[in-house]
Amino acid sequence: MTVFSSSIRQPLEIGGVSLSNPLLLAPLAGVTIPPVRLFFSGLGAGAVHTEMISCAGLLRNQNKSERMLSVLGGEAPVVVQLFSGDAETLVKGAERVVSLMHKPAAISINMACPMPKVLKKGAGARLLERPEIAFDMVRKLSSFGLPVWPKIRKCPSAFPLDTGAFCEGLFEAGAKMIAVHGRTPSQRYAGEADVSLPIALAGRFPGKICASGDVFTPERSAEYLGGGCAAVLLARGAVADPFLFPRTLAFLGYDVHNIYRNPSPDFQVSLLLDFGESVCAESGPRIAVLMVKRLLSGMFKGIPGIGELRRAAAHLLSWTDLRGILEKCEVYFERREEHSGYAS
Repeated sequence: MTVFSSSIRQPLEIGGVSLSNPLLLAPLAGVTIPPVRLFFSGLGAGAVHTEMISCAGLLRNQNKSERMLSVLGGEAPVVVQLFSGDAETLVKGAERVVSLMHKPAAISINMACPMPKVLKKGAGARLLERPEIAFDMVRKLSSFGLPVWPKIRKCPSAFPLDTGAFCEGLFEAGAKMIAVHGRTPSQRYAGEADVSLPIALAGRFPGKICASGDVFTPERSAEYLGGGCAAVLLARGAVADPFLFPRTLAFLGYDVHNIYRNPSPDFQVSLLLDFGESVCAESGPRIAVLMVKRLLSGMFKGIPGIGELRRAAAHLLSWTDLRGILEKCEVYFERREEHSGYAS
């Protein structure tokens, strides 16, 4: 079953890619492995991003980097996100991508990561301080014939260019869409994102700005899209609330099936079990436990007994044991009802 009835909606042309809707799963380091992308594709993501992949790692033939390029059947259009500190390595890494995987929907260049291990390589948000290198990257990557989607952050006043001028240079170099996160590199993930920034840039570059930052509610996505942004990246908000995608689609007026708008506990359990088995097959049981626990914290919202279930699952290290608890999770819900006086 699909999340919404796509027959009543024409596909959207966003950033040179045909998408079913403008809600995109953001690239998340250590999270957006293939089974996670498949999971959120099933919940309505219009496109999904790989983890941030090191071009230097690809060139060293690192198995881990190559595994990141695996794509599962049923995923939404996949955008590969690459990072590098120089254009030559980026291009060689992109060549490796094209040789290893089926044609990606687009290639994203990470110019936003604020973490020291990335910055010291001249990559991520360090490129905001090196605009000519950033522009050269886009220019050279555009020659591959795939849409190029840089992801950037808000440029502080001390940087060579303000955010608008930096975007202008990227577009002149050939970028088809730019994802703009409304925090500066020094903020990392603290404080509040500047919601007005992507909206202001969308007015300057119509149809070419994807908003990122503090998307935890359907209302925030609607604010970005209503302000002219072409698309919205869902990141930590989707991990914290896996049903944020279908709830937001419904809020935006898509005809979302009720099973996704009001998911029953049984339906949520079946999704988690299928997800866990997918992760186990792709990445092994240890990763399956980690990923299922990560999503479990946002599932079953408002259901009495969920706290006890989460606590029971927290100490488990075996996928077999965690699967067993999930298969019998109604015991936790029923036990809470009895203790609360709900049972008749």
